[in-house]
Amino acid sequence: MGNAMSLAASVGVPLLGGMVIGLSIAPEIKGWYKTLKKPSWNPPDWLFGPVWSVMYCAMGLAAHRVYLAGGGPLPLTLYAAQLALNFAWSWLRALLALQALLGVLGATIYEFSKVDTVAAQMMLPYLGWVSFASALTWNIYLNNSQEGRRAKWAASEASQGAARRVEGAASEATSQAATPFLATGGERQGDSVPAEAAAATAARSGTSQGKEE
Repeated sequence: MGNAMSLAASVGVPLLGGMVIGLSIAPEIKGWYKTLKKPSWNPPDWLFGPVWSVMYCAMGLAAHRVYLAGGGPLPLTLYAAQLALNFAWSWLRALLALQALLGVLGATIYEFSKVDTVAAQMMLPYLGWVSFASALTWNIYLNNSQEGRRAKWAASEASQGAARRVEGAASEATSQAATPFLATGGERQGDSVPAEAAAATAARSGTSQGKEE
């Protein structure tokens, strides 16, 4: 009887907590959330509820196994902390809470593995789902918030700037390599000069002549 009660509590607490939060944010999902720009790999809205229900049941069963195995206070304290962070993130939609959840969840799985390997393995799908949710949340943030769009634009500008610098350095090196061939009549001697190199050198020569005139 005692084991049945502890099992019911272990599964019931995360499952009921998740259901309450799901009901509380349902109007947001049907409202402003639908207006957000989402990636093509965003799952349909109806999928989140069933997946989270499975995850809550699995984590509750894993915690129960650790409890029965006498895991001690540390793994169960970490478990309670990650569950609190899970509820906080689901309620606040805060990226910081999500990142903290990933860290504490990883520590929880590590401590579970010391007590019950099966319990730790039961938490791995949950870790994968939270990692996916983290990537999805970050993508939505970048594509919809003003700060996120600025960060995305800055990253794009930095990437394009680096590409332009590499292209410029390659063009300079090609021009320098072709100059001796053209200066010594390499083409008349049967040597081959790439068209890109000849064009780059001709462009540089024309620029220099223009400056001299």
